[in-house]
Amino acid sequence: MSDPTTDRLSQIQAELAQLLEERLSQLQSALRSTEHTARRVLSAEMDLARIAADREHHERELAALEAELGQARSRAADARRSNLDLVAARDQQRAELDRLERDVRAVDADAAQVRQRVAALQSEGEALREENNSLKVKLKTLEENVGRMKSLRQELMSSISALTAEARATSSGE
Repeated sequence: MSDPTTDRLSQIQAELAQLLEERLSQLQSALRSTEHTARRVLSAEMDLARIAADREHHERELAALEAELGQARSRAADARRSNLDLVAARDQQRAELDRLERDVRAVDADAAQVRQRVAALQSEGEALREENNSLKVKLKTLEENVGRMKSLRQELMSSISALTAEARATSSGE
């Protein structure tokens, strides 16, 4: 039958098997917990690595954006200076245009005065031409009259000479 030692050994083996099973169960539970914790740690480390990579990427992007911002600010300052130069040039051109418009108005006023003066001179010239023509007619008439008067005087002188000669002849008895 059974021997108490064998029974005791079986009993110890059963206790050991049960202890081993409990211990294995605890170890498996601890292993699962450790695996879960390791996965979480690994996931956290991967997240940290991804975050670090994202941070580097964002820092590079930020540096590029800051460089672009600096260039944009420089271009904006250049554009402002250019705009101020263009505004100054526009204002200068407006002032020049205003001066030219004043000059044109003055020249127009002078031209109007000259036109009036020309019209007055043309009227005066026409009047003088008419007067000149009238004077030419009068001159011609006067010249004709003078010519007739000279002829008449000559005739009269001839007549007087003839009469004087006749009177002398009559007075001398001839």
